[in-house]
Amino acid sequence: MPRSHIDDIDDPRLAIYRDLPQQNLTRHSGRFIAEGEKVVDRLIESRYGVESLLAEESLAERYEPRLLAATPIYVVSKALLQATVGFHFHRGVLACGFRQAGIGVEDLLGSVVARPHPGTLPGGEGAGARRMTLVVCPDVQDPTNLGSIIRSAAAFDCSAVILGSKCADPFSRRVLRVSMAAALFLPIVESRDLAADLRRLAAEEFEIVATVLDRAAEPLAGFQRGQRTAILFGSEGHGLSDEWLALCQRRVTIPMATGIDSLNVSVAAAVVLWQLTAGGEATAESSRPRQE
Repeated sequence: MPRSHIDDIDDPRLAIYRDLPQQNLTRHSGRFIAEGEKVVDRLIESRYGVESLLAEESLAERYEPRLLAATPIYVVSKALLQATVGFHFHRGVLACGFRQAGIGVEDLLGSVVARPHPGTLPGGEGAGARRMTLVVCPDVQDPTNLGSIIRSAAAFDCSAVILGSKCADPFSRRVLRVSMAAALFLPIVESRDLAADLRRLAAEEFEIVATVLDRAAEPLAGFQRGQRTAILFGSEGHGLSDEWLALCQRRVTIPMATGIDSLNVSVAAAVVLWQLTAGGEATAESSRPRQE
């Protein structure tokens, strides 16, 4: 489809992009908005379809060869783009993507967890088997925090992120922007019954681990994880409730200096995931005797 130049803010073709802060797309809309060149690039590279593109002239020319011929490209001035989006906007391009049917824990167990990894032994267990790390957020409501957690989960090669029903929308504009579109590539489970899903994971030999503010919990630096780990991060204000703690087999904490009682949940998640994945493996490697 050829590019369409639009100069009227009330053009119905702009409706899905108009006033995004006040009219953010919901889980039930079937669509989501990618904002900025890097996020739009990753949307195009992902398995998600692109419904339309909204861009300034120079960026429209850049993206046109990368889109299906039938994908509408709406070209607007910088001033109209800012007026349409509803806030001061410097990124020059947005795209509307199609959501896909969500996956559940059973799908995860049947695909991501069961899928062999290069170098994995037959059966996926024993020396050389790939360790599995699942990030679980029962109640992370702030989109910036959730975006940061998803980005860290992708950075440290976690297998998936599992979200409770009270979490922010992982495909909201802000979560996608903060996560640098990691949610388009990392499996995301939006659980309808998180307690049941955690019990299911425990039955599949996942160790369910709570991150807590408790001096009696295991210090992170000395935490020895198993082959399959599901690590829970609590809400911004209250951490993990008793309901979630009761489902966990172990508790881990990040020791802090006197007078500092906590870290932001997204910062804590990055520290914990580094230790459980890249950091833990590096520490284990460096502690092995060298072969001369």
